[in-house]
Amino acid sequence: MLKIGTTYLYTIMKYGYPPKPEDDFRAFEEIAKMGFRFLEMEGLGPEHAASVRRNKDRYKKALASAGIHVHNFCIVNPDLVSLDNDKRRKAYDSFKEMAEVGAELGAETFHLASYTPPVVFEGRAPYQLDGGDYEFADQISLHIPNGFSWQRVWETLVESTAFCADVAKGYGRIILMEPRVGEIICSVDSMLRLLDNVGRDNLKANFDTGHFAAQRENVNLALMKLEGKFANIHIADNDGAGVDHLPVGDGVIDWAEFFRLLKKMDYTGYLGLDLGRTELEKNLVRSREFIFQVAEAAGCQVES
Repeated sequence: MLKIGTTYLYTIMKYGYPPKPEDDFRAFEEIAKMGFRFLEMEGLGPEHAASVRRNKDRYKKALASAGIHVHNFCIVNPDLVSLDNDKRRKAYDSFKEMAEVGAELGAETFHLASYTPPVVFEGRAPYQLDGGDYEFADQISLHIPNGFSWQRVWETLVESTAFCADVAKGYGRIILMEPRVGEIICSVDSMLRLLDNVGRDNLKANFDTGHFAAQRENVNLALMKLEGKFANIHIADNDGAGVDHLPVGDGVIDWAEFFRLLKKMDYTGYLGLDLGRTELEKNLVRSREFIFQVAEAAGCQVES
């Protein structure tokens, strides 16, 4: 049974980046009112993560009241891949604390990002934890600093991912890595290389249709390349020109083929609607209805 839920992008787009606990609680009620029962939560950087940890009992109560299950917990901390050993060790300690929170919230998977490499961005960098609007520029200009070593960046990411996978395994959880445009892991092939280099059986990909399409991957070919190697899906459409996550059915992705392949793979996990920008509630509901139609036509059973 495929399970349609929402990602934390709904809360971020509605209430800012990062949201306050009260924003989260309002979002839970709104998500439930739209008829969704499955949600991805996040700890957005050390300050927000600490707030979630302090208020975890309030979160558990609010989630239970709204009838929402947190199936995936994203632990967001760019220092996890810092080349500064002291910063990275502190981030490791924080990850262990947040993994415990995610387990208490009932999450079945923990979630990582690879973040941008240590370059100098001219203008706004992607995915900023600065309290401002969440946006991703279509055009990014950057400068490579003296002493930059891609090999060192890669080896640090491998070390960090292995550490997080081992922590997750202690809770019996899968750890997910999400390829995202502009980050160290941005493509199918970089994801496959990371899986091979880390060598942990509980490390899987988070398959993101919107990011793969924006990266100019063929989404359905990407799905086949990662067959058996992903354990969660972020679902959004893309127009083939920019990076915006569009309502499902409004872009260029061949969804009939996508769900035919999911049926063939016997995938029965989560589909997290990962939409942004405007008319959030309308587009979430409309995307869910589209998914029900095309997925059931492919023979997939779906619930939300």
